[in-house]
This record gives sequence, C-alpha cells and structure tokens, in this order.
Amino acid sequence: MNLGPARPDEFVALMEETYGRSMPVAEIEWWFANPAAPQFLNAARDDDGKALGILGMSLFRLRSGIASYALHAVTSPAARGRGVFSAINRLNEEQARAAGAIWTFGFPNPKSHRVLTQDHGWEDLPAPRVWVRPRRRPKRSGGFLVEPVCPSFERDAPFASEGMVRDAAFLNWRYAESPRAYHRVDGDRGWVVVTHAIWQGFSSAIVMDAAGEGLTPLLREAVGAVDSDIAIALVNPGEERAYLGAGFLPTPRTMKYIGKPLREDAPPIPRERRAWRVTFGDVDFF
Repeated sequence: MNLGPARPDEFVALMEETYGRSMPVAEIEWWFANPAAPQFLNAARDDDGKALGILGMSLFRLRSGIASYALHAVTSPAARGRGVFSAINRLNEEQARAAGAIWTFGFPNPKSHRVLTQDHGWEDLPAPRVWVRPRRRPKRSGGFLVEPVCPSFERDAPFASEGMVRDAAFLNWRYAESPRAYHRVDGDRGWVVVTHAIWQGFSSAIVMDAAGEGLTPLLREAVGAVDSDIAIALVNPGEERAYLGAGFLPTPRTMKYIGKPLREDAPPIPRERRAWRVTFGDVDFF
C-alpha cells in the first residue's frame, strides 16, 4: 500500500465508483481552499497506482489555536477491511501536526467512529443536539422558494465559546463563495444562513449558522424561504430561547463529535457542552 497526495478528480471518480454519485470537482476544490490553509487530501494506492481510499483533512482556526478536521472520506468496497482508512488517517494526523495543529476533530459516521475511537485514540466530545421545527404543509419536492442570495460578510462574528473562528474571511469562504446554494437573511443586529438538503429522508431547511441579536424573526424568515417538511438546527447553550420562539424543539438525536490532542503540549480539549459552539456550518455534508 502506497500513501500520498490525491487529486480532487480522483476523489470524485472513487466516489462515483463506490456510491454511484459524487459532488463536482469544483466543490471538492473549494472545500480544500479555506483561508486557514494548509489542507490535505491523501490516498492509499495499490502497486498499480489505483486509489483504494481517499481521506481529507483541513485546518481551521479555533479560539485556542489551529485544529484539523477530517473531511470527505471514501474507501473502495474491494479495499475495505485492509486498514486503508487507518493508514491514511495516520498520515493526515502527522501532516496536520507538522503544520501546527494542536487538536484534530471530526463528525464521524458509525463505521469511522468505531475505527477512530478504538484504534486511533480519538474520544467522544459533547454531542450537539439536533433541534427540529415541523412544517405545516404537505410534502413537496423541496428546495428554495426564493432565489438564494448570500452577500459578502463585512464583519466578523465573534463568540465566547470554543469553536471555529467565524471571521469575515471564513464566513465569505464558507457561504458567500461556496458553489453550494446558501441564503442569508439579515436584520439590524443579526443574520441567519440557511440551505436545503435531504436529511434522514426529509426535505429539510438547514440552519447553517446564525449570529447577533433579534434572531427569532430572522429564523422564521430564513426557514420560510425553503420548501421543506422540517427545519433543523444545532442549538448552542444560550441560544435556546431564540429557537424556541421560532418554533424549534429539541429532539433526542445528537451528532457524534470526536477529537484528540495532536501534541503533548496541547491544552486540554474542553469537555463541557457549554464550552463549545457547533453549527451545521462546521460539517462537510450540508
């Protein structure tokens, strides 16, 4: 097994071979062009150079320092059970550590959660809870009811909790410059970014991020711009009243969030939910 860099077009080809579908090459290129570079997209190959699996890792700025996040993984069905994912993850961790990352994090599926926690020393962190707002309309095809527009961000969105630094450069890359469709609703003191996706089989309005004050009417307007069965959000400590006012309710469902220190001198990773701010904008699947 040979390890080394992968190209975005190789990732797309392996995704299509494995799942029959993939995002466009331009979207992969955008994911690995965030302002807190560098990023890594590595592959494990057989002796003929064919990619057996590909896993990405990208660096982001957190309040406590640089951290890496695992993104976009695919393993060929013929290569499963051969340690492909583990081998690439070890390489990605080494490169992230060398690039200055103090921690590494991810939002795993059940299979990668088992591998990372059992074999690589990652640990479960406070799990963000999914909140849902049911919609009072029959199910339709779903999508935006307006032309989605997300203008450039002129100001940072500071938060006291640990999490990704949402300065204007990050927000513009993540939403305004994305090849995906996002819609922003602005108020005098705050904003909300929303998109549409299929989640758990439901046509869903996804609240990607929100900042500022007076969010309740902005949340209502934002999810109202999407034709969907439900609206979902990750609600952080201190935000509950705004989301309750907009019709959201907490559910039993949480998202797996795992991580580990990459350096011996790294500060301890916060273990309390109120210490973190996590949004759907932090994940790579919306």
